[in-house]
Amino acid sequence: MAIIDARTLPDASHLEADLVIIGGGLAGITLAKELAGGPLKVVVLESGGREMEPETQALYAGACVQKADGNKDRPLHEFPVQSRVRALGGSGHVWGGKCGPLDPADFAERAWIPYSGWPISREAMQPYYDRACDMLEIDRFPPERPNAAEASLQPLALDARDGFFPAPRLFARISGRTDRPAFDRFRTQFAEAPNIDVYLYANVVRIRRERNTITGLDIACLDGKRHKAKATRYVLATGGIENVRLLLASDNLGNRHDLVGRFFQGHVTYSNDSDAQREGSAFAASRAEPLDLYAPALRYGPHCVIGAGLAAQKRMKTGNFTATLFRANFANADAKVAAETQTISKASAQLDKGQAQPNLLGFFAMTEHFPHPESRITLDQSQKDALGMPRVNLTWVHGKKDYDDLERSIDGLAAAMGAAGEGRLCWSLRRDELLASSNASRHHMGTTRMHADPRKGVVDADGRLHEANNLYVAGSSVFPTSGIVNPTLTILALTIRLADHLKSEKKAA
Repeated sequence: MAIIDARTLPDASHLEADLVIIGGGLAGITLAKELAGGPLKVVVLESGGREMEPETQALYAGACVQKADGNKDRPLHEFPVQSRVRALGGSGHVWGGKCGPLDPADFAERAWIPYSGWPISREAMQPYYDRACDMLEIDRFPPERPNAAEASLQPLALDARDGFFPAPRLFARISGRTDRPAFDRFRTQFAEAPNIDVYLYANVVRIRRERNTITGLDIACLDGKRHKAKATRYVLATGGIENVRLLLASDNLGNRHDLVGRFFQGHVTYSNDSDAQREGSAFAASRAEPLDLYAPALRYGPHCVIGAGLAAQKRMKTGNFTATLFRANFANADAKVAAETQTISKASAQLDKGQAQPNLLGFFAMTEHFPHPESRITLDQSQKDALGMPRVNLTWVHGKKDYDDLERSIDGLAAAMGAAGEGRLCWSLRRDELLASSNASRHHMGTTRMHADPRKGVVDADGRLHEANNLYVAGSSVFPTSGIVNPTLTILALTIRLADHLKSEKKAA
């Protein structure tokens, strides 16, 4: 019905609804859109305003250190602020729009990967992925693999023989970086529904409960005003870091088995540029045709990455892995870079004589970040924000298996490329350089993981907190494992699934 500035309310206002959604990011907005026009009175509480503002953004400040087997610790103290946006629309303001579903392997319980397995199947997720694609106005992802007549769109001959396959990626225009008017409509028009109220600058600082029932929320504004909110049911949707922060700050809500904040998983990419001493990460393709299926001319065009399916993972005893190819503009390179390019090209010298000069593409690798109990978010009670909330401390751990599997996957893909006559991979990063050379994505997963057993997860398969009968958690914090693809599409799909559950629960009541 309205978008309201909570600072304009009389102090100590009481907000009441059937459902309160804590957080106005992509998950919270998706849930509200699914419930718009229905019988439930819905209140959305968003910490920020319509745009990112320094004073509100500063509430995200905290500490972060990356740790990895055989590597020097890497401080990333700006990560808690720079990887998120505290405003209506959340990190959709800076999201590039990349979309893809998780692979079937990501949902499987894999004996060689501790803590793996989702309580939901990939098949059961398909209708929700379809609806999430419709909401983002992109084509649906078909279960079958891509097939086209054009030579430039033919996949590499790897999937049937080796378990590697072309995994499609699309880009949505509903993103603050792509189509601002479309994004603005996405994040505001749902509030026109008569059953929806959105409150901006409304920071939830405490979730109150009596036994297993949530009884209300404490709201604080930066101008000093304080409010209350009460509902029959609540959904926590403030992101993979902030979900943890609010639960722990609310008397360790949901943390009976010391799981809240553990198993933090984040996506990183690995690659290196060539220099005077060695080649960079590159792929020299043997075929003469452009590899438009994998490296389109448009940077944000539809394409495929090279993925490792369940068969490949089982054979190599690894987790998920992708190689992303991209075009490099060598035509404008200076003499030094051109000479290095020729050096890289020599990696394909063993290709059959008579073939055309190979396509030379850059590539970066991603490997599944495995759930690790010591990769976790804790609260620093000695450091408080402007609202008195303790700041977060993120210890981001990459275990030995993370890097073992990365190297085994690259070796496996390189061997498959050579055996199929498709080309050669060049990879020159040493183990002790991997952490320093990695680039962190804005993906925060696994910290309120989903599991049917409350001793192994924070929420159940419906996203309901095991320790509260009327509080649900939405977003990538519920992911048991991270996969590799950008989590946004899966966040929306799980949220649509949650909306259906909330509707059916209301009917049953």
